[in-house]
Amino acid sequence: MESGQVFAGRFEITHAPRSGGMGTVYRAMDLTTGRIAAVKFLVRPPRDSDPGQADRQGRLSPNELKRFERERQMHERLGGQGIPGLVAYDFLGGRPYLVTKFIDGKNLRDFLESHRPTLAATASIAVQLLRILDRVHAAGVVHRDIKPQNVILAEDGEVHLVDFGIALPDDPNATRHTEGRTPGSLGYKAPEIILGERNPTGAADIYGVGCTVFRFVAGENVFVGASEHIIEQQHCGAPPPRLDARIPGLPSGLADLVERMLAKDPGLRPSAGEAAEALASFLPSPGDPAPHPALDPDPTLPFRAGQGAPADTPFPVTGSVRRRRPVVRRRGVGTPGRQAFRTLMDEAEGELTQGDPGPMAHQLDARLHTARNSWGACDPDVLRARLLCADRLRHTGDWPGAGARYRTLVRDLDGAEQGTPEQARLLEARIGAAECLIPEEDSTARAFPAWKTALLELRSLLPRPPLRVVERARESGEEFAEWGYHAAVEELLHGLPLS
Repeated sequence: MESGQVFAGRFEITHAPRSGGMGTVYRAMDLTTGRIAAVKFLVRPPRDSDPGQADRQGRLSPNELKRFERERQMHERLGGQGIPGLVAYDFLGGRPYLVTKFIDGKNLRDFLESHRPTLAATASIAVQLLRILDRVHAAGVVHRDIKPQNVILAEDGEVHLVDFGIALPDDPNATRHTEGRTPGSLGYKAPEIILGERNPTGAADIYGVGCTVFRFVAGENVFVGASEHIIEQQHCGAPPPRLDARIPGLPSGLADLVERMLAKDPGLRPSAGEAAEALASFLPSPGDPAPHPALDPDPTLPFRAGQGAPADTPFPVTGSVRRRRPVVRRRGVGTPGRQAFRTLMDEAEGELTQGDPGPMAHQLDARLHTARNSWGACDPDVLRARLLCADRLRHTGDWPGAGARYRTLVRDLDGAEQGTPEQARLLEARIGAAECLIPEEDSTARAFPAWKTALLELRSLLPRPPLRVVERARESGEEFAEWGYHAAVEELLHGLPLS
C-alpha cells in the first residue's frame, strides 16, 4: 500500500510501513474520527528453510490466521490503560488486518539509543509496565514477549505495551498457534520458555521485565558476547550478575529485586504487583525537577506531575456469561440508538442473505463493540448482531475469525433454558462453529460430531423448532452431505419443518 491510499472507505495511509515478525504496520488517518491509527496487516514472511516454500509463498497457514485472530481478541479485550485499543478488524485482498490506536512516541530500544535513563526514569518505566502486566495477568493472559521493542514510551511519558501476537491465555487447554517455534526474543526469554514449557505463567513476563531493567541500569544485556545457543544456555543455568556488582553505589534493594525477577524458578519471582510496589520507593515525587540531562520522552513526567496511574485500576475482564439477563442502562455518549441499530442489522442481514456482505454489514461490525459495551454481551440485540458479524466473517472466508466469534457466543450462552430465544442463538452459533471447523482443519473429524450435537438439540424442540435455525441447519447439512455424511445428514434433518 502507498501513502495517500484509502481502504475500507475509512483509513488513509500516511506513512511508509514498518515490517517485523508476522506483520506489516502502517500509520493511517481514520477519516471518520480524524485520529491517527496503527494498521497491522498479517503477512507471511519468506522462509527459505520451509519445505514447499514455493507453493506457500504468500499463503497464510491456519495457525498464522488463528494467531492473528487471538491478537485481535487481546486488543479488543484489554485495550486501554496502557494497551492500544482495537479500532477495526477486517480482510483486504485476502489479507486480515487490525487497526488499533496509534501511540506517538518511541519504543524502549530506540529510546536507549539516545538516552541513558536515570534510576528514577528506569523506575518510572518499570512501574508503569508492571502495572499494565498486573492487569493483563489478572485477566488470565501471558504476553510472552516482553522486550524493549514491545514497550512504547509515549510523548506524555506514559508507557504502552504492544504486540500481543504470541500472547496466550494462561489456560493449559488453550490452543497454541506458534507452529513449533519457541516464543519470545533472545536475551529476554524466561528459562522455562527456552526449555519448552507450553503453559508459562505471568512469571515469564516478569523475567522479561527483569532483563529490561537490567539493560537500562547496566547498559547491556544480562548475558552477552556469545552465540545465541550459549546465551540461552546461560539464561537457563548460569546465575545472573548482580547489578550492584556492576554499578557501585546502586541501592542493594534494587539489585535484590532484579535478582528475584531473574530467578530460574518461576515460583521464586515476584508478581507484577509486588515488583511494582518494591520499585515505588525509587519513583520521583510530585514537584521533583526533570531529569538531567533531559529525556525525550520523559517517563518521570506522569509521576512528577502527580498523575501516576494507580496500581489498582482493573481492566474490564470478559469471561463466560451464563444466561445473563439484559441490563437496562442509560444511554451514554456514543451509544447507538436501539431503533437505528436494529435497522442497521436488518440491512446487514439483507446483504448476507444475498451472499455478498457489503457496507451495512461492515458498519454493523464497526458499531458492535460500542453496543456490546453499552448494553451487555447477552443483550438480545447484541446477540443478534454478534451472530451477523460472525456470519459476515464466514462469508468473507475468515474462518478462524468467524469460528472464534461463534465459539465465544457458545461459551457466553452455555446453559440457556429450553425454548428461549437465547437457546436459538446458542444453536445457531454451534452450527456456525461446526461449519468453520471444516476449512480451519481441512477435515470433518471434529466438525461433524459438533454439528450432530447441535442438530440433536434442535430436534428436541420439535414440533416447533426455530425456523431460522432449521434453515441454517439445512444449509450446513448440504456441505456435510458432500463430505460423505449424506445418510446421517438426511436422518438428522428428517422431520424438521421446511423453512
